[in-house]
Amino acid sequence: MNMEKSYIELEIAFNESTYDLIYNRLYLNGLTTILEENGTLKVYLPESDKQLADKLKSELIAEDKIPENNIFTGRFENKDWNTEWEKTIEPVYILDKLVIYPSWKRDELDLSKGNIPIEIDPKMSFGTGHNETTQLILEQMSMFITPDSDKYLLDFGSGTGILSIAAIKLGVESAVAIEIDEDSIVNAVEYMSENGVSGDIVLHQADIADITETGFDVIAANITSNVIIPNLGNIYVKLKTGGKLFVTGILKEETETLINELTKHNFLMKELKQRAEWSAFYAIKQ
Repeated sequence: MNMEKSYIELEIAFNESTYDLIYNRLYLNGLTTILEENGTLKVYLPESDKQLADKLKSELIAEDKIPENNIFTGRFENKDWNTEWEKTIEPVYILDKLVIYPSWKRDELDLSKGNIPIEIDPKMSFGTGHNETTQLILEQMSMFITPDSDKYLLDFGSGTGILSIAAIKLGVESAVAIEIDEDSIVNAVEYMSENGVSGDIVLHQADIADITETGFDVIAANITSNVIIPNLGNIYVKLKTGGKLFVTGILKEETETLINELTKHNFLMKELKQRAEWSAFYAIKQ
């Protein structure tokens, strides 16, 4: 983000029923750098984009029925907001297994517990390790992936590629990462190269129904329920019997629905983990 005299902050409070609506509205208006924090979605716009901010607010209220008092606007004067934001990014330690860090914190890492470092420069994009859903699924993967038997992983909706990068670092032999967003693909290529795992991961701009690869030992997915649930059949087919499924991006209110759907598709629930408003699931294909 270039130096601007001031920035407009648009902050929208969400709940289970409005999360997808707000995300879609932001994407429709070309905004893909979205920060999720404390039950709100935030975007930052140059002051010259005030018209876009006003348009977004009116569309959220009129078309998506978001209450006006759930939408807040603010202004940051005379700041390089990207630099200000970078100062708030700290390394994220995942149990004693991994640490996700930005390049500018490389010299400050505490690796005394043997954490494996993964370098991701956030750029305010999804899948940086700072989102609770990413932390939840990485914790479950760190606890339950067994390299002796878990050799082949599918990262469904890979974003930055953080889950497949982490899987390789945790001892998985090879991975397939799939993502439909072109910008995320570009970022993932960079991050996979930066972390020295490009040769171990095949990256496709594709949906799960479009890929030919199958026979996965593990499938990991950090996506919303409206993508996960319709694809549980595809996930089941792609996973080996006894294979491990890690799913997050599911709001707490949707937990029972997701458990019922997993059971219906012949998955055995092994662990439910929750943080803030999110749930994460570890299940086995029966």
